Amino acid sequence: MGKFWPHLRKFLVFQFKLYLDAFRDLFLSVLSLFAFVLDAVLNLSGSDSFFERVLAFGRRTEVAINLFNQHTDEEGSTNIDSILNDVEKRAGEKLKKSKSKSKT
Repeated sequence: MGKFWPHLRKFLVFQFKLYLDAFRDLFLSVLSLFAFVLDAVLNLSGSDSFFERVLAFGRRTEVAINLFNQHTDEEGSTNIDSILNDVEKRAGEKLKKSKSKSKT
């Protein structure tokens, strides 16, 4: 499984990101509708409008999901890749600890 794992991991991460991106798109669709209506009722426009805030949120989540790995890691930024790497690292450490305990 050694040579196969990197390819399988890449595939699984991509699938996870696809589902996350799809959920985000559905959420943003509904959110943008409400933001647009609220802006129309309150007569808001420009950078202070709710719709523009939704767009800014969408841009941030696009970078965080980084579906096609087109965004470079910015120092101090949290993204899905860094979270998954951390989870994988911690799981590997726990697995090593449990294996070493079972050998003793």
